[in-house]
Amino acid sequence: MLNSETLEVAIGMVFLFLLMSLICTAIKEWIEALLKWRAMDLERAMRTLLADDDGSTTQALYTHPIIYSLFQGSYDAAQLRSSWLVMGTGADKHMRLGARRNLPSYIPTAHFATAFIDYVARGPATPGAATSNAAPGPLTIDLLRRQAAQLPEHLSRTVIAGIDYANGDIARVRKAVEQWFDGAMDRASGWYKRRTQALLFMVGLLTAVLLNVDALHILHRLTHDKTYRDVVVSRAAAAKAPASASAGDELASIALARGELDAVAMPIGWESPTTQGDQTQLWPTQFCSTSTDGQGTLSEACTFGRNPVYAVVRMVFGWLVTALAVMLGAPFWFDVLNRIMVIRSTVKPHEKSPEEPSQDGGSDPVQRVVLSADPAPAATPPDPPTPDSGAPQPAA
Repeated sequence: MLNSETLEVAIGMVFLFLLMSLICTAIKEWIEALLKWRAMDLERAMRTLLADDDGSTTQALYTHPIIYSLFQGSYDAAQLRSSWLVMGTGADKHMRLGARRNLPSYIPTAHFATAFIDYVARGPATPGAATSNAAPGPLTIDLLRRQAAQLPEHLSRTVIAGIDYANGDIARVRKAVEQWFDGAMDRASGWYKRRTQALLFMVGLLTAVLLNVDALHILHRLTHDKTYRDVVVSRAAAAKAPASASAGDELASIALARGELDAVAMPIGWESPTTQGDQTQLWPTQFCSTSTDGQGTLSEACTFGRNPVYAVVRMVFGWLVTALAVMLGAPFWFDVLNRIMVIRSTVKPHEKSPEEPSQDGGSDPVQRVVLSADPAPAATPPDPPTPDSGAPQPAA
């Protein structure tokens, strides 16, 4: 059964995972911005959509004026390389880092549909050319069907199938192209999510080891230390929704989350209590204790206890728990934190406000409420005797 202590421990652990997710997400965003993985996934999805192994058709679309205006630089299909270093995509090539730095990370669906239909009807465009080689004239279904027959088999069948189901309506052909492109972008989003989770796990594990974030030790501390638990809960109650880290804000997000960890004195980090010669021995914080003698001298002792193997395995398992929690992301943990806060607000008042005892010693409280709400009417005095009655009258 849930009680306030259980909820407070859960709040403390969720708050820890939220802060760690903020740190690791900022690091992940910085790595992806450096390696331009979004642009790489978009370019790969375009080649997969067009069945374009050598990148010639993709280059024709990237150089179309509508898409060419979305980025600076140029697309060079000769810069394609094998993608054995890229996780979770299954494609055989990717654009080199130096060649994809200026490629777009996002292409609107309407822009792609317009550029693709124009490419099918009028052929590739040449940026910077003084005149166009495309034949002038209106865009018609007959022109699309005639030109689509000259494309490679994959594109030809795709365009002609869309024309057949459009019933002569160019708008329906455009809609079919947009749905075709959106399906490919959903696949690229799957690549991105799988890589993001794998990267978050590796970054989370590395951060947990460097900062010594042992989730099991922190859980033990929250369970047995009420004062510390109250501090963490009060700090978690003031947490705000995490903002998505933009370019240049990664260091600010890391500093903010690290400051929150320091503010609640989270039991993480490494200690160096002993020094032998010029070498400093680092110990995990959870295995160090501070004591004082009768003269007020502080001394710190660090030990893994009676079973060092169990202590190390337990610590490594705590790091793995932290890394797995980081994979879920900061928005997930913030939503969980809000839900637990709502549950705690409904449980806590009942524990703090028990029923008050009765004041008149043992009487039924329900009966007292009824009596006080519906009092009996007071007795009315008898009517005075009338003058014509037989009763004696008072003297004048």
